Amino acid sequence: MRTAIKVFVVLVSSAAAWAQGRGPRYVEPTPINFQEHAGWQSMFDGKSLKGWDGPTDVWRAENGEIVAQSSAANPAGTTYLIWDGGQPANFEFKAEIKLDGQGSNSGVQFRATKVGEVADRKYSKWDLRGYQADFDLQNANTGALIECCAGSRRGVPPRPDRAFSGQVVRAAMAHDEKPSLIGTIGDPEQLKSCIRVGDWNQIHLIARGRTMMYLINGFLMSVFVDDHPTMYVDHGFFAVQLEGRGDIAAHFRNLWLKNLL
Repeated sequence: MRTAIKVFVVLVSSAAAWAQGRGPRYVEPTPINFQEHAGWQSMFDGKSLKGWDGPTDVWRAENGEIVAQSSAANPAGTTYLIWDGGQPANFEFKAEIKLDGQGSNSGVQFRATKVGEVADRKYSKWDLRGYQADFDLQNANTGALIECCAGSRRGVPPRPDRAFSGQVVRAAMAHDEKPSLIGTIGDPEQLKSCIRVGDWNQIHLIARGRTMMYLINGFLMSVFVDDHPTMYVDHGFFAVQLEGRGDIAAHFRNLWLKNLL
């Protein structure tokens, strides 16, 4: 009994010493400053498309933004602007995005593969297949992590797996299986209220190994875990996208990348 009492006294004394000399056992995290870029790589010089490759009749740089535009009279279809700075594997990415036009649809493509040029398709030189953080003006799929894009379905078609807004999803392990819902983050309709329609939104991607996280305006929207034995891709091209119909545009600014180990 005396031994037990002695041990108890020692533990209490150690805890008190910790509190007095080293502070509390747990501390609250400090919210990140989205505009803090120490240790990050700038992907856009704010005035030109230097370091990017894509159709210049769709994509341009102006007023500190990367802009893509398509019209009902001269539709561009699905087009990409590909970053020439490497093929990131594990990374964090931050940017701001704004869409114009009711039919506008966009996203950030990552760990992507070029699917090859087709003679009769004007912009097929830049077509990609890979993971995408989706964003559209109608918020039908904003906040989702998907595989994109089907295009003319040459090569390996994208999987139908999707981590929709509010979901944590594990990829299907075989072609005849469905993905698994691991859990939920929040109600999709409530998460929509965090999105500024027709205005600038802060997007933040974290890809580390097989786990990918997508945040908008500081709110976690979706998590996708790709445990597929052969379809998982650990690195690839990085791009921004425009698709949709009608008179539409996508704007990007303040694009930053941090490579992770």
